[in-house]
Amino acid sequence: MRHTGFEKLSFWEKLTEEQKKRLSSHVREAVYQEGQIVRAADSECAGILLVKQGIFRMALCAEDGREATVYRLKKGDVCVLSASCMISAISFDVQIEAETEGCLEMVSPGVFAGLMKENIYVENFVYRSAAERFSDVVNAVEQLLFLTLEQRLVTFLLDESAEEGSDELHFTQERIAVVIGSAREVVTRGLKKLAKEGLIQLFRGGVRILDRKGLYGKL
Repeated sequence: MRHTGFEKLSFWEKLTEEQKKRLSSHVREAVYQEGQIVRAADSECAGILLVKQGIFRMALCAEDGREATVYRLKKGDVCVLSASCMISAISFDVQIEAETEGCLEMVSPGVFAGLMKENIYVENFVYRSAAERFSDVVNAVEQLLFLTLEQRLVTFLLDESAEEGSDELHFTQERIAVVIGSAREVVTRGLKKLAKEGLIQLFRGGVRILDRKGLYGKL
């Protein structure tokens, strides 16, 4: 039986030996290049995705082409919202894009749906994971509705700094615009304003935070 990242998930030890073999035998790996679409909105159900390497971005997409980033998946993270066909309560569609070069482990919806019916621990894992991610969806929508562009920009900078454990963030302005759901020109103006106020410093391909307390004061 081949080893996969799914063995590290909470339900694994609750599977029978037959279920473990079945799941392992149906895991396939796929490598994606930066910017490549893993799952487009309105496409077929992709099944369960587990990040083996790299960073992947999940977004809600409007009919006019606008995107709202919901969350970013990193090594060891699992996406169940990509398997909306398995969860009848999910009525929205998502797009998943490779933010960096990366590798995913995938299990088809049919295989995982079968395990959900047979094993209560698998079913609980899927619905718990969906609920956790749904809170991210609500948070993303709230930010778009109730925060100004500057507040969304500052929130992004502070969140990324905390995530990376560094004041130096390597993001192009175009990438920041995509993540916070705005236009590049608007993001550029916002960053220049923050830089003029001495809160950040811009450099080619990134942003350096100079005054964290000052940024928090913008929220």
